[in-house]
Amino acid sequence: MQKVRCFVMTLLLVVAVSADAASVYKYVDERGVVSYTDQYARAQPFNPVEIEIWEPEQDAVTLRYTKMGNLYLYNSLYGPVTVTLKMNRQDNIIAHRNLSQPIVVAPRTEIFVDQVNYLGQGKLEFSYHFSVGTPSDIQKDHSILRSPFAGSFRISQAFNGSYSHNLPGNRYALDIAMPVGTPVLAAKSGTVLDMRDSFNSHSTNPQDRAKTNYVRLLHPDGTMTLYAHLKTGSGMVKPGQFVKAGQLLALSGNTGFSTGPHLHFAVQRNNGTRLVSIPFDLQGIVPQKGKWLAGQSAYVR
Repeated sequence: MQKVRCFVMTLLLVVAVSADAASVYKYVDERGVVSYTDQYARAQPFNPVEIEIWEPEQDAVTLRYTKMGNLYLYNSLYGPVTVTLKMNRQDNIIAHRNLSQPIVVAPRTEIFVDQVNYLGQGKLEFSYHFSVGTPSDIQKDHSILRSPFAGSFRISQAFNGSYSHNLPGNRYALDIAMPVGTPVLAAKSGTVLDMRDSFNSHSTNPQDRAKTNYVRLLHPDGTMTLYAHLKTGSGMVKPGQFVKAGQLLALSGNTGFSTGPHLHFAVQRNNGTRLVSIPFDLQGIVPQKGKWLAGQSAYVR
C-alpha cells in the first residue's frame, strides 16, 4: 500500500488515490472530522488519502516547489524513505533527471530534486508516494531473531493466515496471543524509525486497521521489524533512538483492528515502492499456528 500525494505547480494541493478493497482510506469530512474507512465510495466525496495500515502519516514527507521551478523533498522521519514522483503531463517539460526513478531521502533531511519547467498549457501536477526504508532485495531474514516478548505464548495466526495476513505488508507475520501488559522486546538491535502510541480502542471493523499503536525498528541490513496492537501510552522508546536486542519497547495491547489481546510481529523490507513482509525464523524454526514460543527471560529496560 502506498502513500499518495499530489502537488500542482500553482500550489494547489490535490490528493490522488486508487480504489482497492484491501486498502484503508483517511478523509476529513465537511465537519472537519478525521475518519478512516476501507470503503472507497464512502470516502470519495472528501478527497481521501490511501494509507498503509501501519506507516507514518503522509505528511511525514512533503514536496516544496519554488517560483524558480525548483523541487525539494523533505523527510521528517528518523529513517530514510523512498519516494516515487509522477507527473500528469509528459510533454513540454524541461527537467535534468528521470523523475520516474525512486528517490531516497535521508532521515530528517530536505534534498533538491530537480529544476522543472513546464512550457505547455494547463496545469502540471506532481503526485508522489513514499515508503519507509531503502530498496532491498532481501527475500528472507536469516539473522538470529529473539522472541519479541517475555514469557511463553502461543501463535494464534501465522504466515498467510486467512483472517488478516493476506496483504503484502503482513503476509509473513505472526499474531501471538498474550495478555494486555506483556513486555514487548526488540527482536534485534536497531533504530526506532517510527511509532504510534495514542490510540486507545479496538474493534472487529476493518476500517479500524489504521488505529493501531505500533513500533517499527530499522536494522543495519535494511530490514525492519514491526510490533503492533500495543497498549496505549506504554511506549518506552522514542523515534530516532537506538535500541539493543532484548530492550523493552512497549507493552502488548489490543488496539486497532483486533479480535483480542495479542502482539502482531513481522519482518519487512522496502521493495522500491512499498513495504512487503518476508519470511523469518524464530528460535531456529519456522513459526506455525498453534506452536508455543518461549520468550526472553531477561530484558533491558
